Amino acid sequence: MASRIPGELIESIGKCLNTRTDVSRFRAVCKSLRSSIPRFEKQLQFPIKVLIRDTNGSNTTFTLTESIVFHLAPPRDDPHKRGWLVKVEEGKYGETRMLHPLSQFVVGRLPHSFPKVFNLLEFRVFEYARVYSIHDGGWWDRNNKVALSMNLGFPAVMIIVDGVLYHGKLDVDVNNCIEISQLDHDQHYDYEDVIFYEGKFYAVCQDGQAVVVDSCLNVKVVAPPILACSGGDHKKSLVESSGELLLVDRYPSTMGEDSYLDKWLDIELKFKVFKLNKAENQWIEVDERDALSDRILLVGDDSCFSVSARDFPGCKGNSIYFSNFFYMQNNMEGGFLDPSMLDCEASQSPTSPSLIDAKLDADYEL
Repeated sequence: MASRIPGELIESIGKCLNTRTDVSRFRAVCKSLRSSIPRFEKQLQFPIKVLIRDTNGSNTTFTLTESIVFHLAPPRDDPHKRGWLVKVEEGKYGETRMLHPLSQFVVGRLPHSFPKVFNLLEFRVFEYARVYSIHDGGWWDRNNKVALSMNLGFPAVMIIVDGVLYHGKLDVDVNNCIEISQLDHDQHYDYEDVIFYEGKFYAVCQDGQAVVVDSCLNVKVVAPPILACSGGDHKKSLVESSGELLLVDRYPSTMGEDSYLDKWLDIELKFKVFKLNKAENQWIEVDERDALSDRILLVGDDSCFSVSARDFPGCKGNSIYFSNFFYMQNNMEGGFLDPSMLDCEASQSPTSPSLIDAKLDADYEL
């Protein structure tokens, strides 16, 4: 039956398949489709060296890596099977390793319930997010952020290092090294997150001020600071959800005299979520009655993304799952290896202790 599909239609479909999973699934349908498009090939071969040129003349070299978050979903007709959210990083020579879905920590021990073998005829595989991180001599700094654009009209990378926003062009024909430099005339030195959204890069400062960077590298402020959400204890993250650009502000519920580490380990964390109003150029706090509907926000140390609760039976919509960097680091140093999975099972919260259900500073759960 697939052989009756017009060639121009197959060609159009093939151009829309931009992930290895989609290409493999398409080619697996039948012999005629398998011969119609080639195997999936990455535009860039990771890891890639990144050379940062500072305005003071100094150079720093990092390694840029890519990992992919997959949802391994059970068959629709079997509600009793659990699904898994996993993050896989592929090395230069095809070797793979599993990472925590919301950080760069390597999974050291799988939970007993994790299948030893995945039969892809029984599970449906979906690619949820591509995560990019930079490493300095093998060390990963959670405060450094990366966003990539693979658009043919604007192939570029934006990186935040020590609060400074850098940019560089991506040349898919050159995989040896990418040179990046600080944006001209940009006087902000407290950036916390960056995202590629609707064909442009958006970055947010520690006080909530947001800027947009277009293909000509023009920097424009699109939202002023949020005075109530500023201060060193507030952490900002950007995430796209249902086509909207959201700002997630994470902060400790109380301020005490404890050390910085103790504060983030022991004190309850709260969240506020804002939506960018592009017409009015400001952040609008999400109304508690509307909240996030059936969406789940996953706020990690190296990435943020949104999923539908309908795809994860047993997980509540209008919720945030987040990683506590200090909790994971403290336990790993003590010899504990986190299961590092978001395990969604009916009437059961995530099994991973570092994925925590959060509550907004309001009367509803987020």
